[in-house]
Amino acid sequence: MRFGILGPLEVWDGDEPLVIGGPQQRHLLAVLVLNANQVVSAERLIEHLWGSRAPASARQLLKGCVLGLRRALRVGRAERLLTRPPGYLLEVRRGECDLDLAEDLAAAAHQGGAGEQKAALLREALSFWRGPVLDGLDAEVCRTEAERLGERRLALLEERIEVELRLGRCRVLVAELQMLVREHPLRERLWAQLMLALYGADRQADALTAYQRIRQSLVEQLGVEPGAVLRRAHRVVLTGSSAESVGVRRRVPAQLPADVPGFVGRAEELASLDRLAGRVLISGTAGVGKSALAVRWAHRVRDRFPDGQLYLDLRGHSAAEPLAAAAALVGLLTSLGLAADELPGDEAGLAACWRTEVAGRRLLLVLDDARSAEQVRPLLPGTTSCLTVVTSRDTLAGLVVLDGAHRLDLGRLSGVEALRLLQNLIGAEVAAEHLAAAALVDQCARLPLALRIVAELAATRALPDLVGDLRDPGDRLDLLEAGDDERASVREALFRSYQRLPATTAHMFLCLGRHDVVDVGAAAALAGTSLREARRDLGRLVRANLIFVTPDGYAMHGLLRDYATHRAPTVGTPNAHPLAAR
Repeated sequence: MRFGILGPLEVWDGDEPLVIGGPQQRHLLAVLVLNANQVVSAERLIEHLWGSRAPASARQLLKGCVLGLRRALRVGRAERLLTRPPGYLLEVRRGECDLDLAEDLAAAAHQGGAGEQKAALLREALSFWRGPVLDGLDAEVCRTEAERLGERRLALLEERIEVELRLGRCRVLVAELQMLVREHPLRERLWAQLMLALYGADRQADALTAYQRIRQSLVEQLGVEPGAVLRRAHRVVLTGSSAESVGVRRRVPAQLPADVPGFVGRAEELASLDRLAGRVLISGTAGVGKSALAVRWAHRVRDRFPDGQLYLDLRGHSAAEPLAAAAALVGLLTSLGLAADELPGDEAGLAACWRTEVAGRRLLLVLDDARSAEQVRPLLPGTTSCLTVVTSRDTLAGLVVLDGAHRLDLGRLSGVEALRLLQNLIGAEVAAEHLAAAALVDQCARLPLALRIVAELAATRALPDLVGDLRDPGDRLDLLEAGDDERASVREALFRSYQRLPATTAHMFLCLGRHDVVDVGAAAALAGTSLREARRDLGRLVRANLIFVTPDGYAMHGLLRDYATHRAPTVGTPNAHPLAAR
């Protein structure tokens, strides 16, 4: 069986096309093919098929669509569309979908191809596009995927043209590129390639005219000057340099930090990340393992991003100043091979240059430890071919509301996962001293950072002794640090979250430290504020992941209570906010 999505939706059994029913069945099949070999819940399918206009009978209608689609796909005795709670799964084997075949050829071109061989592999990959992706299907998920795969086709097309330019086929490419820039009048890389093709075909004046045309369009329509690729092509034409010196060949960054040793659990979160696209925000309290999860997942999927993987520490909660957006953009652009002296001097210009450079590329961008949505927003690619993963201690609601980020709230490890982490880090002593290990898990509030520090302390202490050392909450934070490394200190991690709070919110945090759970009324009484002010401060603490909501009110985990209790004597009024002591 073969599935075709790089054009109108098609299914073939050998050389025979299968007849799929009406629009609902075709939309259903498209969603299942796009999520091949993954369970798609009935709720998600209903949302994709009917959106906000779903009728009361949507579940029954969905079952009818599934039944009809099963009949259409049943070849011999093979059942492809399976019921898997809480929804359905479509089995698609490797090589049965045209997108898989195209990507395999593109990967072969990237890995081993050169010269004519690479150009031939890219031409063959591009031949699988039969027209607009999923033509005629207007569900939002189909439109989103059509946009992404349209960008993917353009990126491969530009890559193939670049290879053929280096092979000297300039005269042949001119007509194709002239047609492409008419179809994509603001795509700078195509214009740069057209200029080089004209220049290589001994048409220098036409190449300069092309530059003036695209520059005028960019200035008049977008208010920006040409990006680095266009400027380099212009310089080649003006100076008479070799066309190969233009530098359109792209650097492929591989900047991911090393995977975290001993990583455990997070199966559900990793599966959620597999399903998400575009912009993803991993939010959680200090020390919960946000960065470890982002890096672990990024290593798992890096092969999906052949144009590179970029990583930036935004320093949102460190001793150093947060990384300014302009400095971050300079770092990103130079990582892609641009020279610093070619870059615009202002943040808006840098952001526009960044979006231009990554348009159509399949890049993975990890932005670690973000402080605010304003810090992240200029760094977001403008193309669906890139995936951005942001980690932050804040919920960054603005990034979700205005920029369409999907937030993944990361909780603490379960008790079983926390014990397994200790087992991975310490070894057999965890099983031998099971009760002591379980007590350490509780004392560390199931936080991976605290557990890893305990594992280091266990190198010189028996586990029961460690339990005794950590029993007193007043001493616990003093012990949960690894030497002078402030990034391996629970107290320092919590302080960096606390220091960002406004004075009244910090006061509220300290007032909650001696109580397991409080409601709004109790919080207002403890802090000496009105109900309205209490709700405001509690909301801020929830967004900062310093407290969490329970059915009975608001609570914080044990180490946060220890920290709040430790600091409480230093703050007497809602307006006092000393930061000198940790």
